[in-house]
Amino acid sequence: MRKSFLPVVFLFVAFCTQATVALPDAHRPQSPEAEADATRNAIRDAFFNIKNNDWDAAAAAFDAAIHSRGFATLPEELRYPTLLTAGQVAERAEKHAVAHALLVQATHSSQADAPAWHERLSAAYALSDDVDSGLCLTTIAQRWPGTLDQINSSAIYTLERRLGKLPDTSHQMAMLQALFDAHWLSDEGEPSDFWRDLALLHLGKRDIDQAKLAAARVRSARIAISMRIDKRFDAVTLANPGAFDVDRIAATELETARADAKAAPDTLRPLVVLQGVLLNLRRFDEVVALGDAVIARASEDAGKSVYTDYDDRYVWVLDQRSRALAALGRSDDAIAQWERSTRHPENGEVNVSQVLNLGGYYADLQRPDDALEVISELGPMSPYGRMQLEMVQLVAAIDQSDSAATATHLAFMREHRGEAISTWQNALLMTGDLDAAADLLVERLRSEQWRGGALEDIQDYAGTEMTPMGAQRQARLKSVLARPEVLRALDKVGRIERFNLASQQI
Repeated sequence: MRKSFLPVVFLFVAFCTQATVALPDAHRPQSPEAEADATRNAIRDAFFNIKNNDWDAAAAAFDAAIHSRGFATLPEELRYPTLLTAGQVAERAEKHAVAHALLVQATHSSQADAPAWHERLSAAYALSDDVDSGLCLTTIAQRWPGTLDQINSSAIYTLERRLGKLPDTSHQMAMLQALFDAHWLSDEGEPSDFWRDLALLHLGKRDIDQAKLAAARVRSARIAISMRIDKRFDAVTLANPGAFDVDRIAATELETARADAKAAPDTLRPLVVLQGVLLNLRRFDEVVALGDAVIARASEDAGKSVYTDYDDRYVWVLDQRSRALAALGRSDDAIAQWERSTRHPENGEVNVSQVLNLGGYYADLQRPDDALEVISELGPMSPYGRMQLEMVQLVAAIDQSDSAATATHLAFMREHRGEAISTWQNALLMTGDLDAAADLLVERLRSEQWRGGALEDIQDYAGTEMTPMGAQRQARLKSVLARPEVLRALDKVGRIERFNLASQQI
């Protein structure tokens, strides 16, 4: 989320004269005028301390002033900047709960502006207060849509995902509708998955017209697929099948991605998007060629001078090049590329994503020793990442016929399956427990939360070069899909179609 200390203090330079005036003794009666004067002096003290970079003293002075009896008698034009600046001081000290409480009070003021709501959003997000974060983002989108680009797109995606898990969908819907009305674009362009989710929420309220409006902004072939195969969207997709022609959408998506990459030759983000579109379309040689061109331009430590987002995005150029090489069956080249990718930091830390990708690829190639060696030095990671780590270890244990290790990793993954339910599905397939795999697939198809992912996993995608373990997983999945109980569950909620796009497993 956006975090910045707004120097409101400079709006109050008149206060910043040396004046250390104590608040009156709480046990000694004072006139309302005297209490107000003392509170003003404390506020003056706080701003003076900020000017002199004495943040602890400023926080103490603000706290004394805001909790004094005289504070409520001050005019709003003084109470508002005091609460806002006090909140910013607390946020600067990473006292998020204190900051949030102050900023909530500040934004209740009729004078509250976009910076105040952005500050409240930062504090709420730091506290993982998803409901208030959603309210802040909704308010910003409705009142100051031009400031949305100050907010990190990945944080908005994280917030939408969290809100989608809440029983009450009203918070997610309000935020999505506000972003839709504001014509928000993420760092990577049209957030088609947002508009799909918004369409589904409208369909849940039987508002088909609004659902169609949201769906009309879908620009991703992958997202179009997720809607075509899910019967919850039939009122939208079957009413206008031409609008959900996946091949047509994919062609337009590629054209747009090429234009965006060409228009910004000094940034890697649009090029990574282009690589992703090309991967979907199985144009693997082009993905490799794009990666080669970037590697050549970034050689001899020139990357940071050539690309403005080199530190954030270069590693993903390499990752997608690795995936393309693997899809072409060039396993030695893919491994060499992933090994180089692991040396580039991810968000300033050890590159967990690339290490897991390489470990998983080794495991799928039935090279368990290499897989375990690659992941041996990984430290803490997200719950989702931990499930991927367990999957690498599980497949390696299967390769090594280590039943004890297999049982240990299965037990962990079973307990934490909700963190990555599709990964758990693959774990059951890999161990050959097809009864449990079928039961889980039926459970996922019946679940509102898991259905979309389950349907996407079982589609008939165009073929690519498969690893030995990948081919085994696919064969077992087909066996599960042939079971009567799975077919009955599928028929109630979705369908399987053939698509020219590559499997998302690459």
